[in-house]
Amino acid sequence: MISLSQLQSNFARSLLYQGDVSDCHIHSDHFTDEQRIQIYRNNVVHSLTDVLKVMYPYTLALVGEECFEQIARSHILSTPSSSGNVSNYGQGLAQTISTFPKVIEAAPYITEVARFEALADKLKLTLHNAIENEHQPLAALSQLSDQQQQNIGLVSKASVRSFESNYSVFDLIEAIDRNVFEELQLKQSQYGYVQATPDGHLHFHQLEHNDFLLLRAIESKQPLSQINEQLLPSIPSLVDRRLIAGFAQLRS
Repeated sequence: MISLSQLQSNFARSLLYQGDVSDCHIHSDHFTDEQRIQIYRNNVVHSLTDVLKVMYPYTLALVGEECFEQIARSHILSTPSSSGNVSNYGQGLAQTISTFPKVIEAAPYITEVARFEALADKLKLTLHNAIENEHQPLAALSQLSDQQQQNIGLVSKASVRSFESNYSVFDLIEAIDRNVFEELQLKQSQYGYVQATPDGHLHFHQLEHNDFLLLRAIESKQPLSQINEQLLPSIPSLVDRRLIAGFAQLRS
């Protein structure tokens, strides 16, 4: 006799066209087992497509609903949800889009937009679920000896991440929001940061090159003593933008 766990596994695989429907022991009457499971398949794809549309509104706006639904279906079948909590579903759509050469040819920036939206979603979840890493305020730096300062690292806020693109993604997002595209120049690299706020909003801004490099160094947990000295004057700029939470002692 087949176990319940094996039956559930067979059913889950069949939903994604990866298993034999006959292994699911579905009762057939007026409808065949294949027809019955197709109803479940359609519901799964439809539900997760709706999740992806909410997570990637700018990607949806750029490619259109019909194209987006094809991409979503491919993503759902190749990257199934591993949890009943669909709020965590949807990362990696940019990789799926890259398998559609005609979409990339028509809109070469589209994977960057999807990557931006995936980061935005991750930051919102991080802000909602995570606790800020333990750190001390920057003002306490003056209380440390030179030796103690050798192994401390600056700590960026959990709701902030750096973002870099070969296209003007920040400008494109703003253009979509404002519905103004006349002066948009897409073929320009942009780098800056994305930040989620407790009120559910998202902010993104460009940074000066050294400011951006410093933020990247902080995110990689480089000790303050190992960060390029030319980047250190950018600390006040990141502090003014409230991107730095404080500092912490790094483990050796």
